[in-house]
Amino acid sequence: MRLEQLNPVLYLEDYEEIPDDILRWKDDTELQPGAGWLRLVEQYQIAEQFQKTEQPVTSERFGTKEPPQYRLCTGIGQYKTEMDGDIYLCAILSRETREVLSCSFGVYRSPDLVKKALELFFEIYKYPNQNGQERNQRISLLSSRNPIYQKKRYHKILERFPIEPMMTPPGSRGQAAVVSTYFSQLMRRKGSTVFYTWQDAIDWLSDDITHYNERLSMKQPAAKLEE
Repeated sequence: MRLEQLNPVLYLEDYEEIPDDILRWKDDTELQPGAGWLRLVEQYQIAEQFQKTEQPVTSERFGTKEPPQYRLCTGIGQYKTEMDGDIYLCAILSRETREVLSCSFGVYRSPDLVKKALELFFEIYKYPNQNGQERNQRISLLSSRNPIYQKKRYHKILERFPIEPMMTPPGSRGQAAVVSTYFSQLMRRKGSTVFYTWQDAIDWLSDDITHYNERLSMKQPAAKLEE
């Protein structure tokens, strides 16, 4: 798949379930992936090729039982725009390195945002043995107990991928610290920035993800959060 085809925008026509009134008054057909997202995917692909040819990912390299991309977490942030209404960012992060590994944008909040982000994740990383073969390693996806992750549709979506869903225990704190920390820091970085249109939000958030990952990669060794 070509780089420009890895579009993180989930268009209204691509949602599996969406209210009719949303379809009637919203129009997102002109939205495009931000330049920051395209740079990010290019970096992923270069790094992935390097790992395959020069420095393969191993358990010893990361000091954990599994490479970090097999312990994921997800969350959805909501952002207002002056002209177009709300837009949503779904991020999939490594629970080990805190890196944003995939994301999606949409103008309607639903489990389909997670589906879109997972589709891109598997396009970027080409997870081994994902075509129906026996898996050597399981991918866990941790979420909060937000109602969107308790929907039957959400779990039906995850069944399409080599994913083992996990959810924070009732009353627990800190279990999804990577996600909550990421989105709270994102809001601090945003500060008083105003998004006028959906495209403004996509462009800014895409650039922010790229810069966020670049800052993480400069830290040696990579920070590891206690969960």
